[in-house]
Amino acid sequence: MYIIELIAKLSTKIKNRDFKFLKKQNSQQNEVVEEQSCEHIFVPIDSTKRILACTKCGFMVRVDPNKIKKQNPFEQ
Repeated sequence: MYIIELIAKLSTKIKNRDFKFLKKQNSQQNEVVEEQSCEHIFVPIDSTKRILACTKCGFMVRVDPNKIKKQNPFEQ
């Protein structure tokens, strides 16, 4: 049922030509603002876990695995 509703909405948008296009502004300024205002949640991108990226804004960081503290609450 949900798929049928999506197809119906898409067909009405195509008939009405109600597309919304995003205007491209200064991407560098927007990226800086996003990085400063974002509450970063970093996850590893590769299997070595040396490159982390924010899930919200895409900010990337290289990390030395030797400097990361391994926190285990059960070892305290």
